[in-house]
Amino acid sequence: MNIDPNVRDALEKIAKCKTINKDEYLSKIYENQRQIGFVVDGIVRVYHLDEEGTEYNKSFFVKNDLFMTSLDGQEDSAVFVQAVTNGAVIMFGYDAYMKLSLQYEVLEKVLSRILLDYMTQKQQREIELLSLDARDRYIRFVKNNPELSEKLPQFHIASYLGITPTQLSRIKKQLNNQHM
Repeated sequence: MNIDPNVRDALEKIAKCKTINKDEYLSKIYENQRQIGFVVDGIVRVYHLDEEGTEYNKSFFVKNDLFMTSLDGQEDSAVFVQAVTNGAVIMFGYDAYMKLSLQYEVLEKVLSRILLDYMTQKQQREIELLSLDARDRYIRFVKNNPELSEKLPQFHIASYLGITPTQLSRIKKQLNNQHM
């Protein structure tokens, strides 16, 4: 991707390159720190923790994905952002990024694309949760996310699908038996 050198220089001034370790947090619940992240390497997850301590995976991000730590700058975040694997990210403070976007229209377009992609994924996920059974959600997850289905621990996949690890194990066993 060709980026105008002026835009690249401006972004480099506000960018923070960060090596991330497995299980490291990039953002914790109830922190009001909006950031835009770019995954250079590894897997990052966004999840919610309920009052009983149950984790609900909302999204996963892999190499070349953009993500935001919080969508609302007025409210504290209701999610954690955590590294699932070792890797690297580039982080931009949201306010600094928005200030640059006033100067460089392309940056506003990038942010609009992030939000559009997020809304599209969210809508698709909601439709799947409402209309597909657990088996079909798993099949679609594997088809659409082959890298994640191989690299993620099963409990993360189960959480994302809205099922227990035991249910996922049964579904996988059933599917393996059907393919024999």
